[in-house]
Amino acid sequence: MSSYYGSSENSHPHGGTPNHIIEELRSQYGELFDPCPNNPNFDGLSIEWPKDKVIYVNPPYSRGQISKWVKKAHDEFLKGCSIIMLIPSYTDTVYFHEFIYGIAQISFIKGRLKFKGYEKNASFPSMFVYWGLE
Repeated sequence: MSSYYGSSENSHPHGGTPNHIIEELRSQYGELFDPCPNNPNFDGLSIEWPKDKVIYVNPPYSRGQISKWVKKAHDEFLKGCSIIMLIPSYTDTVYFHEFIYGIAQISFIKGRLKFKGYEKNASFPSMFVYWGLE
């Protein structure tokens, strides 16, 4: 499995997770499973996610994509997975209210992230969503 943790701007509409975030998550949770690697031949939405590793997802941020990944993460959480997702903090969306709010833990990121592959910080705020982690 790829250890890229988010796609490049050349193949998807979002950048890779900054290294310091991945390093911090690995120091807390060990090896992470990435169901959304930079690999067009791999479909993390169509597989069951492992329950023996913490799942880390930085999904594509194009319209309609985040909601698919949030629903998948919620469904895999119900099957016993522990998941961390990095997404824009859009708290007005249907997926936020159906699959995150009141179900998962949320941690808002101060400031705007600078994703791998981009020269400027993101134009939106971000948050971590935790299903099955204390």
